[in-house]
Amino acid sequence: MIGITSLRHNCADWFARMAASKLVTRDRLTTNDFDAEELRAFHQALHAAYRTFARQHPTWTQRGFDATFLRTEGLPTLLTCWASNGAAHRTPTGMDLARAWERKFGLLLYGADRVRQVVRLADAANELLAALTATRH
Repeated sequence: MIGITSLRHNCADWFARMAASKLVTRDRLTTNDFDAEELRAFHQALHAAYRTFARQHPTWTQRGFDATFLRTEGLPTLLTCWASNGAAHRTPTGMDLARAWERKFGLLLYGADRVRQVVRLADAANELLAALTATRH
């Protein structure tokens, strides 16, 4: 049986995550914010960055951090990273992508293992973001 304290912590954690996810995504960019040429350049850069990422981190691509994930849940973060010039938006980090992955696929991980996996993915995702922005500038 779950204790009252444990239940309270689980509920508080859930509300904190929900609030944080709403705040993070409130001012994210959408594909409507770019013209056709910018979108074409973004998708080409993402494809090239992802190919490199997939070769270097095949385990993460098998665990759901793949092209489909990046073009759905990861797209707002990637667009913000692509458009970021330091003034309009906070530049996303690999942790932003890792948290999105955690919300979708990390449900079966618990405690220290969950934290370890998210941190490892954040490091790998930082490489993806670096490769994406390197082609932009």
